[in-house]
Amino acid sequence: MEKLRLDLEPTSVPEWDAEDELAGVLADDMLVKADETQAREMLDKTMLELPAALDWVELITYAQQHKTPGGLEVPPDSGNYSFYSVQIPLTIILAGDHRLVRLRLQLELQAEQKKHEDIVAYDLFPTTQVDVNKLASGEASLDVSKALQFVLSLSGATAPLAPLSECLGLKLSLPLQWTSTFVRLQSSGRMSNPVHWYVTDSAIQNGFAPNAILRAPKGATVTVSATLIGELRHAGPFGRFFKTQFQPPQPRTYVLR
Repeated sequence: MEKLRLDLEPTSVPEWDAEDELAGVLADDMLVKADETQAREMLDKTMLELPAALDWVELITYAQQHKTPGGLEVPPDSGNYSFYSVQIPLTIILAGDHRLVRLRLQLELQAEQKKHEDIVAYDLFPTTQVDVNKLASGEASLDVSKALQFVLSLSGATAPLAPLSECLGLKLSLPLQWTSTFVRLQSSGRMSNPVHWYVTDSAIQNGFAPNAILRAPKGATVTVSATLIGELRHAGPFGRFFKTQFQPPQPRTYVLR
C-alpha cells in the first residue's frame, strides 16, 4: 500500500497543557514547551505516514460474492444503506530519544448531497479502553477495647470500671486500597460523525491502525477527511523534557467510490 509522509507543523493544544498541569506527573521546571527552533528540529526527525488511498470493502456485496463462512447478519436498514469497512493505518517512526505521548485521529464523514447525520460510523475498533491501576493496598487494625477504655477514662469513669473494657477484646482489621483510573484510548463510539480516537497508550510508538464500519446512503459518494494532532516529547539535558504539539497543515481526504 502506497503511503504519504505528513508534513507536521507545531501547534498548541491548551487542554493537553491543562491535563499535564492537573496530572502533575512532572514538575513545571522538568517539562517545558519547546521553542519554535526546538519544535522544528523534533518534528523534522519524526515520520508519520497515512495511506495514499483507503483500503475499503462494501460488506454486504462482499459477503454475497464470497459466501462468507457463517453467513452475514444483514442490518435491517441495508435496503437503504451501504456498509463500508475501512482501515486507516498510521505509520509512526520516531528518533530514539523521542516519545509520542498523545495522538488524536479524527474522521469527518460526508456523503454527496446528503445530510451530515445520514453517514455515521456504524461501528469502530478499537473502542474506549480504561485501566484501573492499584496505587497502594494494605490493612488498618483497630483495637476497639483500647479505644473504649480511652473514652471511659475521658468520661470520668472510676478506675475499676475502665479496665472492664479490656474484657471485650474486640479488634477489627479493615482492608484498604487506593486506585486510579487511566484512559489509554478514548473513542467516539458507535453511530458517531465525526469519528475520533484519542490515544495515550505507550504502545502507540509502534503505529496505530484503527478500523471503522461506515454506514452511508446507497449510491452516495463517500468522502472521509482525516485530521491528526499529537504531542511529542524529547529527553533533554539535566533530566528535563521538551514537548511540542503538532498537526499537518491540511486534512488528508479520501473518496470511496
